Amino acid sequence: MRVKVRFTADEEEGREAWVPPSQLRVPWEQVDRWLERERRWKELSAATPSRDVPERRAVDTVFEVCPWDELARVGYSRHGDGVLYVYDVTAFAEALEESAEFLTGDPLTVFHDDGSAEAPWSATLACARKGATLHAEQVMAEVAREEQRAQREAIYGSYTPGRGKREGHHFSPEVCAQADREFKPARDLVRQWCGAQAVEPDAELHILRAEVVRLGRIVEQAVGMLRQAGREKDATKIEAQFEIPVAEFRRMQPPG
Repeated sequence: MRVKVRFTADEEEGREAWVPPSQLRVPWEQVDRWLERERRWKELSAATPSRDVPERRAVDTVFEVCPWDELARVGYSRHGDGVLYVYDVTAFAEALEESAEFLTGDPLTVFHDDGSAEAPWSATLACARKGATLHAEQVMAEVAREEQRAQREAIYGSYTPGRGKREGHHFSPEVCAQADREFKPARDLVRQWCGAQAVEPDAELHILRAEVVRLGRIVEQAVGMLRQAGREKDATKIEAQFEIPVAEFRRMQPPG
């Protein structure tokens, strides 16, 4: 089935074409309302920073931790990235210990009869900062977990197991350290929102790496000796506890 349409833009005025119904968003009599809604959505999401900006990453961390799943969420779609979707304005304001105006003060906010609303990035950021103070303990615990994982991967590297017959992939400590440097400003920002100071870079990281390499060589020798002695099960168990296959560990060692 196809529908015959007539173009009205100046450069194509008078042209007609047969198109699938799926390409027609709304009936023609509703086009003005649809265009207005599209304009508002563009304005709503226009102020959202890109996802590699510390504030954007920090907001994601806070919203992942705070108990708001049934109250609000942050948009990730192309048209609504960074937009605050509030399911119940009154309930969410109470959870933030704020008035409703805290969520709806921006003139770009779109209200609905069921009590829900969509608010721009300014409201999303304000809610994340308030949530970080209200749930500082939980948020800081998540930041600490991210910090520990990043520090560990900057020493060991990161290993992703393969699926089926596909081999896994090992990311070097240097690659992981670079990724950590990119994400660290967001973690520091969350700490500030929680009222804590930013953590200084670990000045002894290179010493810890050297110690890990030394201990890793001991593990490698032990695994090899167990396998030579026919104790494959014990060798595999120790290697699993080390969390990096011995073959991958050999590749990450510095030359010499």
